Amino acid sequence: MLNYIINLIFMILPPSPARMAAFKRFLLRQAGHSVADGVRMMRVRVQGTRLSVGKDSFIGDETMIAGAAGTTVRIGQDCDISSRVTFATGSHKMNPASTVKCAGDGYGKDITVGDGVWIGVGATILGGSRIGHGAMVAAGAVVASDIPEFEIWGGVPARFIKKR
Repeated sequence: MLNYIINLIFMILPPSPARMAAFKRFLLRQAGHSVADGVRMMRVRVQGTRLSVGKDSFIGDETMIAGAAGTTVRIGQDCDISSRVTFATGSHKMNPASTVKCAGDGYGKDITVGDGVWIGVGATILGGSRIGHGAMVAAGAVVASDIPEFEIWGGVPARFIKKR
């Protein structure tokens, strides 16, 4: 219930990352999330999962951090997460035995984003993904695997583009 109320408050606060930054950090900390000093965020929605954000990171407008209970999204320090990025820790196994329902049992996997990472607008980061320090994820990419340090990845599904 507390996360629901905090998400509502975030939607009515000014979207500016600088305005109300300390209050936004305070609210997330009250819900049990770990948010370091200097973190700036716009209208961010967190549901179902735990969030840990390192010092001086930025999280853009309408970013969704959602997933399975018991999972964590860890974002390192000095990261730039653009607007409308989705972090989804939860998924389902395929249910090949059923002719009615494709989605089987649900499960969750953590997401880890290293220090100094830049994630472009509209990217989706799926559970079990690890993004190495200094890496970049292009706008609109769907990350479903690990990205090594200092590499640029993009596309659907995300694939290696070049070294930084």
